[in-house]
Amino acid sequence: MAGDFLSIAHLRAEFRPFLSEYKSSILAWGSGILGTVLWIASSVLSSTPVAVSAAGMYVVPVIGYYLAYRPFGIQIDLTPIATVEGEKEPDKVAESRGEAILRSGECELRGGVTISERLDDFAIQFDVPDDIRVELRDIPCAEQEYDPEKNILRADNVSVYRFSIVLLVYSDEYVEGQTYEYPLKIRDGEGGKPVQSIDLVTR
Repeated sequence: MAGDFLSIAHLRAEFRPFLSEYKSSILAWGSGILGTVLWIASSVLSSTPVAVSAAGMYVVPVIGYYLAYRPFGIQIDLTPIATVEGEKEPDKVAESRGEAILRSGECELRGGVTISERLDDFAIQFDVPDDIRVELRDIPCAEQEYDPEKNILRADNVSVYRFSIVLLVYSDEYVEGQTYEYPLKIRDGEGGKPVQSIDLVTR
């Protein structure tokens, strides 16, 4: 586990975009100013506790920001699609609840993916329970590969950083009139960290 955390691939895929985002955040700016003020005060007062507090103002916000907002470098926004009078349109009501409705045991999700330009490669996994099947309608870019068994979309030597995807979701256990909820978890395909989660609801 420790080896995976410290691997070159992990550093490239996680920490480079993390540092880029953190350095541009208000938290980094504010903690940097306060840490500098405390460091000067510790020198003037020759106070070890103040020096420790100054060091903490640099370290603690970095750790907190990383734990709160990881993973870094992959953003996905998916919207469930509903068919209304024969026309497909976004289901904003379901989206506001973090849901997608499987009508007659199936649904469609459309959205965009943004990859940090600091990433050289990426892997995105669409994780669903055994009773649910998920398909990527098309591979968005020629440089990408899709593993339908593991539901992983990946690319090496990334050159396209924004693209659209369409997911088709099916329930193998659909029974009309019964309501079930299943999680669709979109994860970093390398580390398994969640990027987005949607509740799939049969009605």
